Amino acid sequence: MKRALVLDANQRSALAATRSLGLEGLQVFTADCEARTLSGASKFSSGSLQYPNPATSPAAFLSDLEQQVRAQRIDLLMPMTDLTTMLVVEHAERFAPAQLACARSPGYEQLSVKSALIARAAGLGLAVPRSEVVQGRDELLRAASAHAFPVVVKPSRSKYLAGDAIHSTQVQIAHSRAELETIARQAAWLDHIPGVVQQFIPGFGAGIFALGDGNDVVAWFAHRRIREKPPAGGVSVLCESVAPDVAMLEAARRLLRSAAWFGPAMVEFRVAADGTPYLMEVNGRFWGSLQLAIDSGVDFPALLIKLLRGEHITPRADYRTGRRLRWLLGDFDNLLTQLRGHPVSGSRWCALRDFAGSFFDGATRQEVLRWSDPRPGLRESARWLRALV
Repeated sequence: MKRALVLDANQRSALAATRSLGLEGLQVFTADCEARTLSGASKFSSGSLQYPNPATSPAAFLSDLEQQVRAQRIDLLMPMTDLTTMLVVEHAERFAPAQLACARSPGYEQLSVKSALIARAAGLGLAVPRSEVVQGRDELLRAASAHAFPVVVKPSRSKYLAGDAIHSTQVQIAHSRAELETIARQAAWLDHIPGVVQQFIPGFGAGIFALGDGNDVVAWFAHRRIREKPPAGGVSVLCESVAPDVAMLEAARRLLRSAAWFGPAMVEFRVAADGTPYLMEVNGRFWGSLQLAIDSGVDFPALLIKLLRGEHITPRADYRTGRRLRWLLGDFDNLLTQLRGHPVSGSRWCALRDFAGSFFDGATRQEVLRWSDPRPGLRESARWLRALV
């Protein structure tokens, strides 16, 4: 295994994977539907490729990707988002003999489709919110009438094919009958795929990041979010490695083992007031804070390469906690939002103090701008300044 192709090259997780694979000695190519990408600027990228937009032209994307895998003699294909992972897993045979550095069928379908996931988790005795699978708007409204508001409305898939394009969906919360009827009326996905009506669990979100070898979980990781963009909740811009919750880890392990899971997975929970972790969903791909895991001593892309090479990995639970990862430009956006009148740190002064303090925190590393590989940070900064102007 010598030549790798990392997809979704504008993702920060793709940059982390590109750096990891490069340090492992692979020749790494990066690809995206845009020409100039974060990962493509890395010193570890031997070349930037471009493919058709997989959301609007999935057939063209698959055809072009198949040709590029052949032309570049790619041994390893690594998708980094839900969209490309879904397409690549479904059409894995088109890229042979290249190996896929991601989840495999049928485990991917068993856990990524929410209706199938709920049934599997309940059968394993895991805590799941009370849920009903529905087909269409009438069933959705009838099922919701058995729940107290708020209720959660989930599409069974995060992406689905309709016509010649891939469509994205989102989970929504209805706080009243009127809101529920609006959601049902506007949810175009109900015409194509099933949905789930689910009990709302007050609490907070948490997760376990894992790597499966087809039999067991061989590596795991957990973090907590410190600051997000937007500040009230969104993408993490400052996060910290923490020890995994024992109950969540055991639930994730049982679930992944039941599906003979291979590859990376992000298992998400909702933790109730009594501390019970309720299973929410599984994302069969690498996650946004991948670089933090690598910095903390769990190099998931490198471990996945070892699995694909047939090497045995002894499960280990030790990694460095208290390490922090900062997406600097995202953190700056967080600060600007708070200074413009939406402080979540108590006051604008507290927001400014916290932002400045991270520059002097020895446990914090920058995610994109690294002096050992500076060009991705410079490219991102130039793009950010153009957008700001």
